[in-house]
Amino acid sequence: MRAAAEEGLVFLDADNTLWDTDSVFAEAQLGLLAEVDRFFAPQERSDALGHIRSYDQALAEIDHRHLRYPPYLLVRALALGNLGHGPVEAARLTASHHAIAEVAEAEEAIVGRYFEALGRGPELLHGVVDGLVTARDASIDVWILTEGSADRQRARAATLGIAHLVKGVSEGTKTIKQFDRQRRRFAPAPVVVIGDQPDRDILPAQTAGCTGVLVPSGFRPGWIEPAAWREADHVADRFDRAIDWIIATIDPSRVAAAE
Repeated sequence: MRAAAEEGLVFLDADNTLWDTDSVFAEAQLGLLAEVDRFFAPQERSDALGHIRSYDQALAEIDHRHLRYPPYLLVRALALGNLGHGPVEAARLTASHHAIAEVAEAEEAIVGRYFEALGRGPELLHGVVDGLVTARDASIDVWILTEGSADRQRARAATLGIAHLVKGVSEGTKTIKQFDRQRRRFAPAPVVVIGDQPDRDILPAQTAGCTGVLVPSGFRPGWIEPAAWREADHVADRFDRAIDWIIATIDPSRVAAAE
């Protein structure tokens, strides 16, 4: 196959693809659980982070904001967990505005400290700088596609010293329609999407006719079927190895033929 050198274009997820947001959230969530435990006797836990995330995911599955639900709900759900309620039941009770008086009194302070912990900037993941440099040297334009604030991601890229290696930041919901629009916008160049989640990054990109390269993060939501982690066009263990695969194997005629 021909290399995607002169005309290749890559859209990147940023969180947990370029920088390690997962570790920041993990530390903040563990701190939040410790705060809840100050009010209620903690359970026996062999995996504190797994415990938190079982409640986190139960809330995300029933809240229309998905993983963007307000964190005070997690405070309440974990408190209910300490009282013996499982994740699904706690999420249901919390969604019904169930609050526990002892936690409600300190809820604002707990959430405030949680946001302070999230304010700690993430670090770049291994292989990111090398991968971005390799892409630049191969004439592959790299864009960040974010569902959050484009200005925030630009600022983070600048803080981490990689802004000069990124063509730009595009803000929009990651849907089949969005990826199809980008594919048509840059046709006939091959469009590749790199991300860490099969459902949010890879599947909609592939359905839209883009190539999907998965670089899995440590965060694996329970609602994603195990098979989904193998259904990308390629799965790499590091960002730079994803870029190496793109340069070595993507055929520009694949996207052009789909037009």
